[in-house]
Amino acid sequence: MRESSLHTVDPTALRYLMTETIFGIDEPMTDSSDRHSAAPSAAPSVSLQFSYYGANKRNYLFLTHEPQHEWMSAAALDAFTKTLAALKLSMDDIALLNVGKLSKIPAKTDLITFFKSRIVVALGVPLSWDESDGLTIFKTYSFDEMLVDAEKKRVFWTTIKTLLV
Repeated sequence: MRESSLHTVDPTALRYLMTETIFGIDEPMTDSSDRHSAAPSAAPSVSLQFSYYGANKRNYLFLTHEPQHEWMSAAALDAFTKTLAALKLSMDDIALLNVGKLSKIPAKTDLITFFKSRIVVALGVPLSWDESDGLTIFKTYSFDEMLVDAEKKRVFWTTIKTLLV
């Protein structure tokens, strides 16, 4: 049987034939007439993007370092959700970012610019940041550590209930 090959440059046909993203670009597509008439920009702007859990309505940023989980272990995420509920908060109020899934911990300015955080809670994340410009940073244990040590849980609870309420 003879092998056939399909060759096309038609964008409509390619859209149906190629359903996976091969590469992505951040700038919008323009037609060739616009491309030649547009003035060159001085410097391309880099837009920060982070994959996080929550809606960040109150600008409370929680950082975790869980490379083996998407956000936290199931038990830790359950305890975290219950802790938020006890504080009369929900996942809509906070942003949970797992820096363990990133190649490196982002710069403080990048996170503050993106999340517009007033309070950052580092759950077992080693941060060397200082508080500045109205930003409060609470460095504490991971939820998995707090689940097995009542003293760590007590210290966390006494601080977090005064910090977020």
